[in-house]
Amino acid sequence: MIKKEDLYKIGIGTWKIDYENFENDIDALIHSYNKGENYLSLYMLYNNGEVVKQMKKFIDKIDREKIFINVNLEPTIEKIEDVEIQLNEYLKTLDIKYVDNLQIHGSFISKIPLIDVYKEIKRLVDIGKVRYIGISNVNLEQLKEINNTVKIDFFEGVYNLECKLYEDIGVLDYCKENDIKFICYQPLRRNRTAKRNYPLLVELAEKYKKTQNQIILNWIINKKNIMPLIKSTNIVRIDENIEATNFKMSNDDYDKLDKFRNIEFDNVEIDWECNGGVTIDQLANQFE
Repeated sequence: MIKKEDLYKIGIGTWKIDYENFENDIDALIHSYNKGENYLSLYMLYNNGEVVKQMKKFIDKIDREKIFINVNLEPTIEKIEDVEIQLNEYLKTLDIKYVDNLQIHGSFISKIPLIDVYKEIKRLVDIGKVRYIGISNVNLEQLKEINNTVKIDFFEGVYNLECKLYEDIGVLDYCKENDIKFICYQPLRRNRTAKRNYPLLVELAEKYKKTQNQIILNWIINKKNIMPLIKSTNIVRIDENIEATNFKMSNDDYDKLDKFRNIEFDNVEIDWECNGGVTIDQLANQFE
């Protein structure tokens, strides 16, 4: 079984996996695995569970003990029994005995108190159906409340060059101080950041003879100590992403990336209560 400290620097995302033509993607997934990527994030919400069903074919072709499987609880949890019911659906669909990490996808998924949800997840850890406990898309106060009751191992949230809210509100520092591994989705904003050709990224890409996306990933991994989740079924792109881990930039250049701000994203007000405004999981999608 893979320990938290043994995870590769880049995780495998599965949003937009082509479940209808999965045979075209499975070789790329195996390539990622053979290159060392050993964290797999799954979500039943993607295409009504069809992606998870197809991912069983991938898991069957590799060593289950050498892949770390993270799964998300779905909207809506109406009663405490729903937590284990949803977990059992993942276990049955993937034909596995345990998941490595179980997390909520945001506070909005539950109609019962999150504390109760997490006490139930802890019970599932105690009986061996879950190994680690994660949480996603919550604010600092919610994270502290849960972590003070049930030890959190993983935090998944949006983070990239343009969207630094979780750093601004103290979540990154809290995770470092409390041995919580921060995992970010949309680290490249699905290539939209590079398409903007910010002068800083253009300059650094030319200086280090890398792509703009490699510059971003290198900064996220080496300077911020964050694991990015990336969905890619293009073998050339997978290798480019992995190459982003294999070089160093100067401290001055890392500092320039730290200080970079985008006023468009900084001015977005997040609706943490999910009352019809912009929720944190949609922050990176607000602008092209």
